[in-house]
Amino acid sequence: MSTGAADRRSTAGRPKAGVTFTFLGSAVDPSFAAVTSASVVAVTPEGGLVLADLARGLDLPGGHVRADETSVEQTVRREAWEEARIRLGALVPVEVIQSDLFGPDDLTYMVVRAAMVTELAPWERTHESAGRVVLPPAEFLARRPGRRPELLRHLVTAGLAALGRDAAAPPEIR
Repeated sequence: MSTGAADRRSTAGRPKAGVTFTFLGSAVDPSFAAVTSASVVAVTPEGGLVLADLARGLDLPGGHVRADETSVEQTVRREAWEEARIRLGALVPVEVIQSDLFGPDDLTYMVVRAAMVTELAPWERTHESAGRVVLPPAEFLARRPGRRPELLRHLVTAGLAALGRDAAAPPEIR
């Protein structure tokens, strides 16, 4: 999140245990008013996956929708710039994840897009990210990133497919 504006809908302090995530696929287009976050599978022309070096480890660029934003595209492009200093081409739908974090009568959505990188700007460290890393997708997936590596495997694989790219199978993890 940028220091310029607050999250439209803060998740701070909300209990994460017991939250149900439902994968709805790429064809679903939820109302932007119900979208709380957005991220991008960003791929260089050479096929590298662009990742943000965050406090929690390497991750896809993305984050919470700000109060002043009016579209998923705006959120994705801002987060890609803030966390990885990249500009993106056309955004392609990858996945919509429904969450009951705010309760079963107040469902919200995380939206994931994919895009080719059109510019890797010179790196400038910010409060958002300690750096930008470009890895072959298979190498990133072989690291079993994040708390839910199967989630990132799904998102990266689906993002590459949406862009007409393919990830080489990652090596066996021992």
